[in-house]
Amino acid sequence: MCNRYGYLAPISRLADEFSEIRVRLRFEGGAVPNIEPRDHIRPTDVAPIIRPLDRDDPTAGVELVDARWWLIPYFHKGQVKAWKPMCTNARAETIATTSAFKEAFKRRRCLVPATHFFEWTGEKGAKTMWRFTKAGSEIFCFPGLWDVAHTEDGRVESFTILTTAPGPDCAPYHNRQPVVLEPDQWATWLDLSADPAPCMKAGLAGAIAVERATLGGDARA
Repeated sequence: MCNRYGYLAPISRLADEFSEIRVRLRFEGGAVPNIEPRDHIRPTDVAPIIRPLDRDDPTAGVELVDARWWLIPYFHKGQVKAWKPMCTNARAETIATTSAFKEAFKRRRCLVPATHFFEWTGEKGAKTMWRFTKAGSEIFCFPGLWDVAHTEDGRVESFTILTTAPGPDCAPYHNRQPVVLEPDQWATWLDLSADPAPCMKAGLAGAIAVERATLGGDARA
């Protein structure tokens, strides 16, 4: 489960990372945007995602766009608030068969850049917040799906984050975790002709660093 994450690095760091894996990251207008760092990104917030410029041509590069975190599937035609299923996360085990996700899984995969995510342990009123980062790396990407719905409120682009059974680093804190991709998996996840299975698993022990989070900002669960 992942219902809170953040991105604190300059967007230029993403361009550097994509250059390392020889994938061109393009920005609207051509200039690298100045996006304010955000420690807490919550469901329904608008946040950056990265998706292929041409889903049928992996060599065309990728683009950074903003989308709503809480996927609304293409078939929803009513008001945004009328879509009640909580689609912030998509389970790796059922992503290919769940009605809200299966079409996006086949055709609209994305990456969600992050520097950290949060989980909470303990009872209500006495919870401990934990901060998870990728060991040895300032930034990382979650595998995600995006979709576009033409609702009564207008056109809405939205996304979800892939989760799986926890690896050894996250298991003590929650029974689910978001998948954290290695940079050499980014292009594979976006390539619809590639096998996505290796990109849908938790990492090995030591891949994720965990620390008790400070209570600065909005620490509410």
